[in-house]
Amino acid sequence: MLFVLMACKTVEPSLPEMRMQNYDKIQPEVSRLNVDIEVNMKGMFAEAEKSTPLSFEGSSSSCEGVSYTYAFSRKPLTFSTLPTQLETKIEGGFSLNLSYCPLCITLWNGKESCTVPRIYASCGVNEKKRGYSMRYLTTLGLSNDYKLTAKTKLEEFKIKDPCELTFLNYDVTERVEKEIEKELKVMQAKMDEDIASIEVKSKIENAWKELQKSIPIEPYGFLQLNPSSFSTTDLRYEDETAKFTLSLFFSPMITTDNHSKPYQELTEMTPNERLEGFSILTDVASSYDTLSSILTNEFKDEVISIKGKEIVVRNLKVIGCQSDRLVLCLEFDGFRKGRVYMVCRPVVDANMQLLTLEDIDFEIKTKAFLLKSAEWLLGNRIRNEIEKKAKIDMSESLNSLLKTLEDRLNQPLASGVNVHSKLNELRINSLVLGKTHLYVRTNLTGNLKIAVDLDDER
Repeated sequence: MLFVLMACKTVEPSLPEMRMQNYDKIQPEVSRLNVDIEVNMKGMFAEAEKSTPLSFEGSSSSCEGVSYTYAFSRKPLTFSTLPTQLETKIEGGFSLNLSYCPLCITLWNGKESCTVPRIYASCGVNEKKRGYSMRYLTTLGLSNDYKLTAKTKLEEFKIKDPCELTFLNYDVTERVEKEIEKELKVMQAKMDEDIASIEVKSKIENAWKELQKSIPIEPYGFLQLNPSSFSTTDLRYEDETAKFTLSLFFSPMITTDNHSKPYQELTEMTPNERLEGFSILTDVASSYDTLSSILTNEFKDEVISIKGKEIVVRNLKVIGCQSDRLVLCLEFDGFRKGRVYMVCRPVVDANMQLLTLEDIDFEIKTKAFLLKSAEWLLGNRIRNEIEKKAKIDMSESLNSLLKTLEDRLNQPLASGVNVHSKLNELRINSLVLGKTHLYVRTNLTGNLKIAVDLDDER
């Protein structure tokens, strides 16, 4: 009699109670992304060429001995790089006007006077200028507050064609070199000021702001990098490029929801050792609605035969969780119409990259309802059918997501800042249940390079 009565009724057990597990388990983990930065130095070289005087003059005057004035002109600066320093070479020509007094006396009015007529001479005047060469070495750095620093040192100054007063057998070359070096050291300080004036921080701040925005990665949702800080290594050089490794500490997450977080100010950098590539933990937050769509597509219109009677699955939705188990709502019609609630434990097979639903059973309130009303529904048939098909191969989706991420990252980050990434692998490590999302923790490996052009929009 009970069976006949139930055949006319809709199966509608009470809604399960949801119980969350420890929220601490779904807090993002901070990973370190090592980004190789390449800075094109052409803009800086051009600025140094522009700001360095094409000529300069100086003098040294005394009553007794040799007095002189000089004028220097230069050719275009030549820049090259050593492993850890920049090298600047300057060549050009100079002229000298000289005078010589063997002995001076002090007159009654306190003024000095040469005892004999002064002897005058010159070199590089009204004739081909005498040649010279000089070489500077500059050590560049990036300060903790993201400003370029420079320390320039004059390594060599050489006059190629000595100016010798043959009739006095007096070579003034060494003395002139010492005087000119004073001027050149003033020039090296000016070079450091010019380099330090090159704006770098604003570009980094613009990039930092962009890193805090949600990045659309259709059709998967949004990538949120959640950056926390930067660190950097010392600079090294190759041709016209300065290189260093910038480490980004961040907690990446991929989510179906586009919710923004409060802006975090850029903090000071700290020195760090250089590491190749990156291996980071990335949380993929899949809403239960998204997971429901996958399950419904898999089970929709699935016919399940129970003791010669058939029911047809119309929806299989995830409605929440009880501790470490998902709560499913199975909607059906056919011989019987209605819904039942089931629980299952989601398990990740890290080797096969499979997400499976195991230990499927009726939720306790549904089980109590069925015990009183429709015992036939307690058969293992429904559970077995769901468990048999509830195996989601994640490898294809992960590979597609990896390609989408790589394409999305390989775009200009800001003006003059371009990203070049090569992502190698994205694999599932584990999963955690949240209130509204299933958090899949993945491991992402690859390499990332950022090219900064200092000449862009100077």
